Amino acid sequence: MEKLGSGLTRICNETKALEGYKEELKPAFKSTPAQFQTILYVAADTQNVGDHDGDGSETKLTERQHKILNLIKESPTITGKQMSETLSVSQRTIERDLSALQKKGVLKHEGKDNDGVWVLNT
Repeated sequence: MEKLGSGLTRICNETKALEGYKEELKPAFKSTPAQFQTILYVAADTQNVGDHDGDGSETKLTERQHKILNLIKESPTITGKQMSETLSVSQRTIERDLSALQKKGVLKHEGKDNDGVWVLNT
């Protein structure tokens, strides 16, 4: 089990890794006895990452997606669980990234879910 609050460190680290990061965009955390808030700031000169119509024409990849592709280049049979452990993110996060990469046509999976191979579309 993860240590309590370790996700907050990951939020900060992932934010710092973003292109165009500035210290004033650092995530803020607020808590009361009844709730906990995470506030993420977006630079005025950046595009909303999620703003596209899903037609697959969006080819810009996140830093983590580039890392996933590098892991797959090194080991095409790597599992989502292995990727999540290597990149210190949840397995569900990896699954979302893999799905996005497949929708963008960058990646495909051949074979069975538990015994297949990742293929990069170059």
